[in-house]
Amino acid sequence: MAKWERNTPWRQGHLLRRDTVAEFDLHKESSPEEVAVVVISHDCDLAQPSEVEPDVEVIVGRFVPLADGNYTNCKNLRRLHVDCSAGGTARVVELEARKRVALPKDSVDGKRPALADHSPCAEIVMGTPERNQLQMWLAARYRRAAFPDEFDRRLNKETGVTEKLAKVFKDSGHYVSAVFFDVDAGQEKARNGPDDPYGLLVTLLYSTEKDPAMAEGEARKAAEAVRGIFASRCQTKRGATTVWQWIELVDVEVISDSALSYADSLQLKKWQADHISLRVEPAQPILDL
Repeated sequence: MAKWERNTPWRQGHLLRRDTVAEFDLHKESSPEEVAVVVISHDCDLAQPSEVEPDVEVIVGRFVPLADGNYTNCKNLRRLHVDCSAGGTARVVELEARKRVALPKDSVDGKRPALADHSPCAEIVMGTPERNQLQMWLAARYRRAAFPDEFDRRLNKETGVTEKLAKVFKDSGHYVSAVFFDVDAGQEKARNGPDDPYGLLVTLLYSTEKDPAMAEGEARKAAEAVRGIFASRCQTKRGATTVWQWIELVDVEVISDSALSYADSLQLKKWQADHISLRVEPAQPILDL
């Protein structure tokens, strides 16, 4: 039986092999071939002996045929779709934050399975950019932006905009890497009734990693779709005049991920499809470009 050593081959983002999944009985809901178990412990913790860090934290996920744009690039903080393209077999893995499990590095009694006796999967591997996405997703869960309760209520219950936006970004998710909201120019204002709308500036950040021209084109299509959603859900006719109700869309900006400055990012809050609201003192967003 092997002993966990500092020079362990395990790293954050590594996947467990099928036989390892089976030995730890992590395939209760499906077969070992369909289960994707990803190591999320930090490399520094993995290097520690079991006396200091006895367990390795993993997420029990699954392989999916195609990535859903709503779950790529950390848009949803409860679920992530991430590519594993650095190995011999390219796959897409779906992870849910709640499905975390601690696996022992060493066997306590010599009978129960220990990760020290296993090596990582060599065929399905995350590349560096993909592992960075995993890290940002894990960190953003505890540092995500929040919006006023009333704004959140209007976006969901009063207008149904949230559901419509999710459909837009499902289709453009491979190109639009982040969606930022600037509500009332960063000022916390009390709003009362449909005729006292929040002012909203939406910024769509597109990826320049693979095909910048294609990504920009898709982001601009998404921007037009966003404008249409807010126009249909938040505008009404009063005689010959069109007025905003609940939320006024000031503009939709489209910029590249290489053009957004750190100073600009501090003025914006990243919007996720499953975002939550806070009653007071909204938390600052994490910068995860």
